[in-house]
Amino acid sequence: MKTANFKIGLTALAAVFLLASCNATNQQAQETSDHAEHQEEKVEVSTSGIPKTKSDVLNALYPHYLALQDALVKEDIVKAKEAALLIEEGSKNLKEGQTLQTTASEILSVETIQEQREIFSPLSEALITLIKSNGVSEGEFYVAHCPMASDNKGANWISPDKTIKNPYFGDKMLTCGSVEETLKKL
Repeated sequence: MKTANFKIGLTALAAVFLLASCNATNQQAQETSDHAEHQEEKVEVSTSGIPKTKSDVLNALYPHYLALQDALVKEDIVKAKEAALLIEEGSKNLKEGQTLQTTASEILSVETIQEQREIFSPLSEALITLIKSNGVSEGEFYVAHCPMASDNKGANWISPDKTIKNPYFGDKMLTCGSVEETLKKL
C-alpha cells in the first residue's frame, strides 16, 4: 500500500513539474528575444558533453539513471525512488526495456538504501546491454566496476566521467572502483 501511494504521489509530483515547466516555457517565449537567446545558450552549454545513444528513449532515460546513481551515492532513498519511477515509466516506451522497467519497479518497492543498491546492479547491467545493442552516436559512456559490491562478486555501473563515485558504498568507499570499459561510437 505504501508503494502504491508513493507511486501516486510521485506521479502527481511529476505532473506538477511538467505543468510548471510548460508554464515556464510559455513565460520565456514572451520575454525579449535577447533574453531568449541567452537562455538557449545556457541550455546548449548544460547539455554539451552528455553522451548519446542511437535511441532517443535511452537518451531520455540516461539523466534519470544518473540521478538514481547520484541519489545512491548520497544515500537519498526518496530521490532514488523518484529517479527509479521516471526510469520505470520511460522504460515502457523502450522495445527491449522490460528488465530496466522491472528493476526500476523493484527499487520503488524496497525500503532501505542497501536494498536499492543491490537492485541497482542488474538495472545497470540492463542499461549497459541496451547501450551496447543500440550503439553510441555521440560522446563516451564509462562502465565502472567495484570489485567489492554485491558481497565481493563485483558490480558495474555507468559513470558520467572517469571519476569514480561509487553508488554501491557511497561515502564509505566513494572512490572504490575503476573504469573497465569505454562505450563509444564505432
